[in-house]
Amino acid sequence: MTTPGNPQDSTQSYTQPGYIPPTGQPGYIPPTGQPGYGPRGASDDQTWAMLSYVLALFASIIAPLVIYLVKMNESRYVRFHAAQGLNMGITAVIESIAIVIVGILLAVATHGFGILLMVLAFLALGIAHLVYLILGAVRAYQGQPFRVPAIICFRMVR
Repeated sequence: MTTPGNPQDSTQSYTQPGYIPPTGQPGYIPPTGQPGYGPRGASDDQTWAMLSYVLALFASIIAPLVIYLVKMNESRYVRFHAAQGLNMGITAVIESIAIVIVGILLAVATHGFGILLMVLAFLALGIAHLVYLILGAVRAYQGQPFRVPAIICFRMVR
């Protein structure tokens, strides 16, 4: 009669929790070489990639920047999506400043009509930014790469 902990038991299931097959056995997974970085599931990377877009709704540049800096050496997938979210935030700030400058100049030149154009431009920028953040979050969670068009996202961080 064999017991589950007996090393001579060849019928022990690989599906039992905590069972690690010995070296040379089928199912053995060698260590990764980086201490502290065990095998991660794909869902961990997908979750962090999705969070780089979702948290950008609340903290435009800060959240993707933190995720990018923390995860850039651990996962190329998370780094790519965090860079996309960061680039979208930086681009939105640059475009907002440009809209304000052009809007003020137009408002002075057209006796106030430029303010209406500035409000419409901010509305269009906000909607486009929101749509592409949602599309990026969905694609990142599905495990797919997603590149935002260059007009919405200048590639500054790679």
